Amino acid sequence: MTVKMFDAAYPPGEASEVADYQVCAGYIGGDTPHVWTRAEWERFSHMHKLPIFTRSDPGSGNAAGDAFAALRQLHAIGASAGIPFALDFETQVNAGYVDAFYDVVRSAGFLLWVYGSASTVFGNPACNGYWVADYAGRGPFMYEHDDVRATQYEEGIGWDSSLVKPWQETFRLWK
Repeated sequence: MTVKMFDAAYPPGEASEVADYQVCAGYIGGDTPHVWTRAEWERFSHMHKLPIFTRSDPGSGNAAGDAFAALRQLHAIGASAGIPFALDFETQVNAGYVDAFYDVVRSAGFLLWVYGSASTVFGNPACNGYWVADYAGRGPFMYEHDDVRATQYEEGIGWDSSLVKPWQETFRLWK
């Protein structure tokens, strides 16, 4: 069994637009077009949440500096240690950056999922798991890999859709 998650650069205008989802994911910094505000996160208080820090070109950022920026934003939105958030790496492979980023967030008590395309994400360290993007065209599915926590299976107009393993939603994600 899995649960549905949406992720969006800009949160949907009304929570009712994503009523069939149990988890929402939004951006907390990096090279994203929009960082969700605390008020935007609070509109989805009934859902579990997965914050995302994006660095689609790790050469343009400093891993430790980026990690501290992510931690500042996690604090600003009211997320507490012990929860996972995602490092959105798109198609990049850079183990040194991921390791340095993870060292900082782990020392602050946070978990880290590495997000990326199925063709590249496994070239990065797993940290606390992978969130894999795989548009295989077969509808909702979970990518078969021991370290996969979620699978993004569909790109949408306002948001993308993923499945999350239920034990991640219930015991790990921020609410």
